[in-house]
Amino acid sequence: MLKITNLTVAYGQNIAVQDISLEVIPGEILALIGPNGAGKTTLVRAVSGLVSPQSGQITVDDQAIADIPSGERARMLSVVPQARHMGGAFTVEQAVMMGRTAHMGWLGRECQDDRDAVKLALEQTNLKDFAHRSISKLSGGEQQRVLLARALAQSTPVLMLDEPTNHLDLQHQTSLLSLVRQLAQEKQLTVMMALHDLNLVSFVADQVALIVNGLLQCVGTPPEVLSSENISQAYQIPVDIVSHPRTGSPIIFPQGIVKERD
Repeated sequence: MLKITNLTVAYGQNIAVQDISLEVIPGEILALIGPNGAGKTTLVRAVSGLVSPQSGQITVDDQAIADIPSGERARMLSVVPQARHMGGAFTVEQAVMMGRTAHMGWLGRECQDDRDAVKLALEQTNLKDFAHRSISKLSGGEQQRVLLARALAQSTPVLMLDEPTNHLDLQHQTSLLSLVRQLAQEKQLTVMMALHDLNLVSFVADQVALIVNGLLQCVGTPPEVLSSENISQAYQIPVDIVSHPRTGSPIIFPQGIVKERD
């Protein structure tokens, strides 16, 4: 279980997130939503150990992240960051193999288990045919899938994702989120992800945390959090919410761009 207790993170004098407490259990996906600059990425980075909190605590299975050596932490928690252009001469297969570093011996030599994990991750992310292609030659969406494959090859019980659907088309958005949903259930992964597209939240998340100006506004199931009142206040724009005709999940339409019928 991932537990965040009274977490505050600051960059210099600027508080990015303040007094946030959340829990994510195995098999569950928690989606972080909120306007740009709300603190979603900061929260992901804090849980990942990339930034140090000013106060509060983050634990995985009752172990404080701050007390876990980096090598051991890499066997417990993997991260899919926001995709940026990935340069260098590495192939896709080599980049994904980097996710196995924490599992290799002190000589850093890969074994059959490492190769099997990489092969599976490439297959799961539809990158098998790209294995020997340079990552610098890939599109932004393809590079995003490489980052996911690297995290999957890391084989950790906790998975963090920061805007994982950025740069992806509809097909790959759906396949990526479906895969994360499937793995969370089958492998009982603990998953936290920041999502920008609110209409993807109900598709993948069990719980939703709405963050505004670094503060946790509310947390609950998608229907509980994705109300017109909550979203309108958080994003400072009136919205209409309708139910999906098949699943009943909330779908959000900003009123300002809805075309009225003649």
